[in-house]
Amino acid sequence: QGSKQLLSNYPVYITSKQWDEAVNSSKKDGRRLLRYLIRFVFTTDELKYSCGLGKRKRSVQSGETGPERRPLDPVKVTCLREFIRMHCTSNPDWWMPSEEQINKVFSDAVGHARQGRAVGTFLHNGNSYYEGTDHPGSQDEIFNRGMQDGSGD
Repeated sequence: QGSKQLLSNYPVYITSKQWDEAVNSSKKDGRRLLRYLIRFVFTTDELKYSCGLGKRKRSVQSGETGPERRPLDPVKVTCLREFIRMHCTSNPDWWMPSEEQINKVFSDAVGHARQGRAVGTFLHNGNSYYEGTDHPGSQDEIFNRGMQDGSGD
């Protein structure tokens, strides 16, 4: 698979196949293109365990445990921003997103990754959620019995 370097001065690559998918699915909307590129350039874990663009200040005393979330790789972020601007400038029929909109696409991507909505992240830790609670039909029986009572008046 051939790799496509997004911008010559950034070490950020996607495959030609990913590029085609991104462009063909984006319907000339810079935000949608960015959404695809984020998915190709960052792993789900990178998104999930980051604090996005690091814009929101978090209080240190929030008592959160777990690994410190780091901002997304600024090189990749800058590259994607620049790339979207450049792409929309050189293709005037594409819709150029504003700075705020670009930021929102990044934070949405992080949010989606955390909720496990990114592709291929539905890993359950080996335990089924229904152990011991699955009683097929018991609700229906109670419900039906209730329906039959008093139906003869």
